[in-house]
Amino acid sequence: MTRSRMLGRPGMAAISLAAATLAAVSVTASAADNRPYPQRPVRIVAAQQAGSATDNVARLVADALEAHWGVAVTVENRPGAGGTIGAEAAARATPDGYTLLVGGTSNLVIAAATEPELRYDPPKDFVPVGRFAHVPFAFAVNPEVPAHSLRELADLARAEPGKLTYATVGPTTSSGFGMAMFLSQAGIDMLPVEYKGITSALPDMLSGRVNAIFNEVAVLSVHSGKLRVLAVASPRRVARLPDVPTTAEAGYPGVVIAPWYGLLAPAGTPPEVLQRLGEAYEAAMRSATTRKRIDALGYVPIDDMPGQFASALREDIAAIRAIARRSASAAPR
Repeated sequence: MTRSRMLGRPGMAAISLAAATLAAVSVTASAADNRPYPQRPVRIVAAQQAGSATDNVARLVADALEAHWGVAVTVENRPGAGGTIGAEAAARATPDGYTLLVGGTSNLVIAAATEPELRYDPPKDFVPVGRFAHVPFAFAVNPEVPAHSLRELADLARAEPGKLTYATVGPTTSSGFGMAMFLSQAGIDMLPVEYKGITSALPDMLSGRVNAIFNEVAVLSVHSGKLRVLAVASPRRVARLPDVPTTAEAGYPGVVIAPWYGLLAPAGTPPEVLQRLGEAYEAAMRSATTRKRIDALGYVPIDDMPGQFASALREDIAAIRAIARRSASAAPR
């Protein structure tokens, strides 16, 4: 037998070795497939710009899940249209547990209740994992505005209709909807100035180019020396601003809005994945480190599990829809 023929026809030993190698690879792949979720990095969609509140809480949740699993959890910012662009992207993602959403009142409640053309349905297109934080909001003005209460702001706007301005990040956000509630109850008109995010609006607010804003207490309190906070829209006063009255105390009991953040997965995510995800989320919320970080952001930790979260989501959508209808029927024709 020539050398060329020997090279051209592998012997039985070589064939056996190749077969054994393939079998080993197959067993290894099978074992990997049977490992519990997650086997690779998980992505959390934050539907606002980097540095925003949504981004901050998404990174907090990502860190907590990563510490629990030992698997990388990254945050992808998908801002735009009041958070609905990112929420839609998450809703349309493959439901395998590797794309999650940190969503809130803006893109899961207000948008669902007020936007007939919304291209996702939060109760149907997502599976709630858990709500983890309430977010106190407040009304504030630039100190150059001669108003020291909500009533004085309303009187000023009434005397000069359409002249006072307010910063907003969109009508379907907590910021825009809360201000609309106040304007409707007070029977006044102010001019909206829309921004991509609160970080974009603050320079104009602080400089006085914009007169008023409705946004997070945590953000506004940082600039309390350069802004005048008039009232908080929570049911009770908040620890960061103990001397600031609630909207009810200020004469506007119907202007109460308590936004929140929660973690969700696309509908259709397998039950075994949801179970693993739920276990990790629950462990994260029991962590003193996680709760301290939520508190440091100026938020109030909550412990809604999937069933409670799902009920709250449906109830909040119904409540905001009712408010929007009442406001529309009361508007001048």
